[in-house]
Amino acid sequence: MNDDNYQFCIGDIVIEKDFITVGDGTQMTGIIINVERLSYDLGKKILHDRLTIHWLDNNTIEEMPAVLVNLVSSVKKT
Repeated sequence: MNDDNYQFCIGDIVIEKDFITVGDGTQMTGIIINVERLSYDLGKKILHDRLTIHWLDNNTIEEMPAVLVNLVSSVKKT
């Protein structure tokens, strides 16, 4: 599931994009625990949401721009 216009929500399940995967090449899966709208400035006036993700694979918490993850499952009802 991938929609570039999707606004991530707390509770969404995500997987890291393959081009940022390190180590054995397995993409990590996590749950979004916080969202800060339009708080990452990646230059050229391009803003992205800042996500705080609890990675289930290694039990760590990380902040990153939303552009670096893909949606697996949404808490929003469709």
